[in-house]
Amino acid sequence: MKTISILGGGIAGLTVANILQKEDMKFALYERSSLQSNKGHGFIIPSEGLEILKTYINTEDLLNDGNILNEYISYDNNGNLFDTKTLHNDFIISRKALVDLLEKNIPREFIYHDKSVSDIKSNAKGIEEVFFSDATSIVPSSLIIAADGSKSKIRTTLVPDKLLRETSVHEIVNIFENSELAGILGNKFLKFHHTDGGLSMGLLKVSATEVLCYAQFDIKRYPLKEDTTIEINNFMQTNFKGWAYPVSLFLEKTNFENAHYWRVNELDILDDYFSDNTVFVGDTAHSLLPFTSQGVTSAIKDAQVLIDCLKRYPNDYEKAFKEYSDNRKQEIAIHFNNGRLLRDNFLLPLEEQKMNIIPISFK
Repeated sequence: MKTISILGGGIAGLTVANILQKEDMKFALYERSSLQSNKGHGFIIPSEGLEILKTYINTEDLLNDGNILNEYISYDNNGNLFDTKTLHNDFIISRKALVDLLEKNIPREFIYHDKSVSDIKSNAKGIEEVFFSDATSIVPSSLIIAADGSKSKIRTTLVPDKLLRETSVHEIVNIFENSELAGILGNKFLKFHHTDGGLSMGLLKVSATEVLCYAQFDIKRYPLKEDTTIEINNFMQTNFKGWAYPVSLFLEKTNFENAHYWRVNELDILDDYFSDNTVFVGDTAHSLLPFTSQGVTSAIKDAQVLIDCLKRYPNDYEKAFKEYSDNRKQEIAIHFNNGRLLRDNFLLPLEEQKMNIIPISFK
């Protein structure tokens, strides 16, 4: 097989690259950013995803950069216990740490940064040339793996009838240094819900000194129009004022300089996760709601299943793409439906919400 072109150097693209590197298959990865952002992304990764990552990343390095979660505890905003659930080696890690670990395994000469896709040229066999915003281009010698995210230029060009649609719940994610709060959280996943529904905050220890907070909110009841640090800080201080400890400690200790406002979108369900010589992985193929905590694990599994199919049919990528697509669509459909159920439950007043539900979708 000739050199595979990977467009996108997020978790999906880097996982594909790690597997190809391990399998001694030729590839080149093109990533739009020059440097990975330090802003507030963090991932909850169910144990299944963690076990897959361990096959490509040194286990000690991986565990040192993240934190195992063994208990989920939810409260109302006044601190009254709502529910508890045992977790089984679910994992949390910052986006930057995971990207750094995945990039470390890939030779520098195989990764090209500052390569934002601006246009593509196609023919009856698929994409024949990819143009980048720096006025360079590539002519793929083999298949293309599109991993350029939910707003993928590749997918929107090849499958223009499938659209991203804004959801009713958005998120603010923030990672910051605070050893005191990290020590309080330990291996617990704490989540606080407003009694009226539609507003919550999750707090988790990422490392010995880092804490991740994510706030989920119904944009109709709690609108936030600007993503500046000042506006995010005002939003958080206003809407979570008076909430129970340790939310109060969190609000006191952070200035939200690394916060990220995530305007959550859903992607229309694709008929297939491929088009001619191009296959879609991760958010490019399926943008899952954050309630599932399955975005990263689904991207990792996409990469694993895809490469397994390409190895099985090395001379017939169309057959490999079809088998990959059919396989992954079945599981993604479950997470998609679970995400909607979890979101609808979240919007209800707390007394009407179902118990024994954790913010992780399982098959």
